[in-house]
Amino acid sequence: MKIFQNLPHIDFMKYKTVALAISWGMILLCFLWIHPWKGASARVKLGMQFTGGIDMMVAFKGNVPQEEVRNALYAGGVRDAAVVAYKDKPGVTTFSIKVKARKGQDEKDSSIQIKQITDALKHLDAKAASDHRMDLNTESVGVIVDSWMKQNPLGAQGDETALRQTYEPWVNKVIRAREKASPMTDYNQLPSDLPAPLRASLEKDYRLGNLTILKNESFSPSISGEWTLKTLSAVGWALLAILLYVIFRFTVSFSVGGIVALIHDVLMALGLFVLFGFEFSVPVVASFLILIGYSMADTIVVFDRIRENSHKPEYRRVDIVKLVNDSINQTLSRTILTSLSVLFVALCLFIWGGHALRDLSFPLVVGVITGTYSSIFIASPVVVFWDHTFGGKDKLKQHA
Repeated sequence: MKIFQNLPHIDFMKYKTVALAISWGMILLCFLWIHPWKGASARVKLGMQFTGGIDMMVAFKGNVPQEEVRNALYAGGVRDAAVVAYKDKPGVTTFSIKVKARKGQDEKDSSIQIKQITDALKHLDAKAASDHRMDLNTESVGVIVDSWMKQNPLGAQGDETALRQTYEPWVNKVIRAREKASPMTDYNQLPSDLPAPLRASLEKDYRLGNLTILKNESFSPSISGEWTLKTLSAVGWALLAILLYVIFRFTVSFSVGGIVALIHDVLMALGLFVLFGFEFSVPVVASFLILIGYSMADTIVVFDRIRENSHKPEYRRVDIVKLVNDSINQTLSRTILTSLSVLFVALCLFIWGGHALRDLSFPLVVGVITGTYSSIFIASPVVVFWDHTFGGKDKLKQHA
């Protein structure tokens, strides 16, 4: 498959100085805005995995204003919560609620605070005052299982363990149906194979409130510190492995070019990620590792073609600039096709994946663009500069 009918002859190296100035200038502006030297005061959003605290995602039926959620939490004693509203589907308003951990907070404290948040949000349900039944959309698995074990609507025989094994799978099915509906608005949304006695029990004992808990996670400060250390170690080992591979696989000029391009791509993605207000989490770090791998893979394709051409007789006496330009043009179709294929997938995740995938997919979108760009305008110019400065025009061809 080819994009170009005839081999293009674009003089990419003609624009190398302008390209280097623009890209590194953008990185500098991003980091001047972020203020990384301010430490904890820098404009960087860290997820609860790294800072410790409670990370909840809740959904309400209907249009619930963000300010009402904040006021309900404040009235319920949760006065330091960060609340962000999302609109993922019609008729439902989703909120992200994050509360940073206090110093010395343990798992028991987190459980109490989660209950405090849930109780505060339940006050936004107007029907709760007239219907005092428990809310099926917020009730925990354990409470429903214990209730059915006590009532034993199926008439199951055996000890407590046998009863739990009877009812727990059905409760899990109900919870999965609830998560799919987010929140459940009609009893017909219950699993179709749910036994009639269990359905009747739910309809009798539970109402369908306007609130559902989509995600409920808590991280103690000690666990967060461990997550941070493991994440930084993963990134460090990945960069070291790529560095060693490039050093042993290519000559010095290629190695320097590849590492500079890799640093450029990571810094560009980091700068834009923070600039647009996205939040770092463990899955986001994984997407940055994917970015690192893709960036180097595209650069190696160009480098391999440069090295192959350097052995051909027609390039023995030409300047390194022509060798690099011709190699980039020869791989341009492959680079564009591969990059667009990955970019389309990343864009689909970013546009239609919802808030859960937006933070994760943004580094991939930026990484595909910068990885392709850096292979041409960062890594290759560094190879040219190194060859001109430290070895003359024939050094690359002699040692490739």
